[in-house]
Amino acid sequence: MLNTQTAKMTHRIDDRGFTFIELLIVIAIFSIGILAVASMQVTSINANASARMSGEATALAANQIETLMASGYNDAALNPAFNPHEIVQGAYTINWVVTESDIDGDGTNESKTVFVTVRCANPNAKDVNMQYIIHEL
Repeated sequence: MLNTQTAKMTHRIDDRGFTFIELLIVIAIFSIGILAVASMQVTSINANASARMSGEATALAANQIETLMASGYNDAALNPAFNPHEIVQGAYTINWVVTESDIDGDGTNESKTVFVTVRCANPNAKDVNMQYIIHEL
């Protein structure tokens, strides 16, 4: 009976749980994992914001080109003398430059090339550039 009690006491002495060093190592590993996830979250948020601004700028540029396409060939918005044309819409600035071209070489300009650039006030946003050629009818 004495051997059984000694064995139980020995078992209890060995079953002490985690040491302080083991807990510190677990907390350090867990902290590194949490920091990695937090870093990915920040990167994801920035990428989503950049994509949203790029999409808005692209839509504004396409809208401006459609507006210019709907205006007449001799409209003031397509007059190269007023270059650069500019409109501000919220955080975005829409610029366009019109150049006239002589396509067939007869000395008269029968087309206009429109370069549209949309810039965002946010420095992390990328500029959007589009080009369109309008022919005189």
